[in-house]
Amino acid sequence: MNMAMINPDALSNLPTFLSLKPATIQHIARLAQVVSLNAGELLYRQGAPPTGLFALQEGRIKLYRQSRGRVQILAILMPGDGFGAESFSTGAPSPCAATALTAVSAIHIPPDALGQLLSAHADFQELLLELVTNRLKQFVTLVHDLAFRDVTSRLATVLILRAEVEGQPSDEGIVFDRLLSQQEFADMVGTAREVVYRTFKRFEEDGLVRMTRSTILIQDLDTLRSIASKKPVKPPDICKTNHPM
Repeated sequence: MNMAMINPDALSNLPTFLSLKPATIQHIARLAQVVSLNAGELLYRQGAPPTGLFALQEGRIKLYRQSRGRVQILAILMPGDGFGAESFSTGAPSPCAATALTAVSAIHIPPDALGQLLSAHADFQELLLELVTNRLKQFVTLVHDLAFRDVTSRLATVLILRAEVEGQPSDEGIVFDRLLSQQEFADMVGTAREVVYRTFKRFEEDGLVRMTRSTILIQDLDTLRSIASKKPVKPPDICKTNHPM
């Protein structure tokens, strides 16, 4: 992991910081650094002390949790995403790990600098609250989907989101970089690799998706949307139990 000083212009053009005033941008530039990683490098570990705030400039990062040998991918981050400060306000250990999926460049505001900015700038307080709130909402949505949606609809949702955010039109559909192995797709939708393999195979046989080592082609986005929009499984109502008279 390499670090370099930061130019204020790089901050002004980053979606993460668009809402901030010029004075706040200048203050961040004096305190922040640019962090560069190669694909596969760890940015921070689950359980590490609060990391401060990162704002992704280039590349892709995966956030994930590990427990007893199992992995759950929580999010795939895109340029412009802010992350890493979820536990800053409480001082709790980081709830997840972050690893580079590709070569990465990110703005890093260390914890002590983050405290200075929060004390000095109301607009930065609002920004951090919004970033953390949105990330926690994303985690809550993930928990709901893992509990109440089947693997097929969860995998379809992942493919749709990536197609909408990263996809490029082609003669055959929408194509984007694969980035994830089948095991990582399994870690993302909360199932075994063999189940993901069979689900992808079914998508391919139905003409919805074509996958290579480096790309994924979405051939029928409308049908994938229909699969993803299936109503979640309704949990049993434990309050309505019929007792014999």
